[in-house]
Amino acid sequence: MGTWAIIDQIEPHATTDSSGSDDEVVIFAPSLRALSPGDPIVMATLPILDWNAELFQAIDNVTSVGNRCYAAVLMIDPFTLWEDLADLLKEKGFAGVVNFPPASLVEGVQSAVDAGNTLEIDRMKWFHDTGLGIIHTGSSRMEMTDVSNRLADLLDGMIYFPPNALVRPVSKWMDLELISDAGFFPASVWSLTSAGSPVIGAV
Repeated sequence: MGTWAIIDQIEPHATTDSSGSDDEVVIFAPSLRALSPGDPIVMATLPILDWNAELFQAIDNVTSVGNRCYAAVLMIDPFTLWEDLADLLKEKGFAGVVNFPPASLVEGVQSAVDAGNTLEIDRMKWFHDTGLGIIHTGSSRMEMTDVSNRLADLLDGMIYFPPNALVRPVSKWMDLELISDAGFFPASVWSLTSAGSPVIGAV
């Protein structure tokens, strides 16, 4: 299954060639640069960053990316110019988008039927319709089960991001671990945890 990671810089990490190799999937989250080294990731869920504006600025200065690079997008931002973002991502060669940070952590949404999650899922479907791949990040088994049912075979993968992962310090490269018992879901599931092996459970 290769390796997956969240990064705050494109170079030199996103170097996968056009052969379609799955050896390295990277999730580009440039807003993490605005946080101080050692800050907990929970800071990324607070309204102290213009997450998508930082993304626009960063990718506008990128020449191209590897074909397994996804952009971390705040899907519930009401001010983002979505068509412009999708066009720019495709122009730069991004494989798709990831809902990171997820609405369930930004807004404290615990049920996938709440407005934040519905808006997020609808936005991800929209990105898929534009031709971009999608990876969903969720903070509970209930949410991830609901999303995997609603997005079915549209997903390129899923990331389990439990609330206890929010205490992990920000770094330029954060590895994700494959959850070996993810057969319950239609797509591979990866996790960023604060410590120990990840276990999916309802929050």
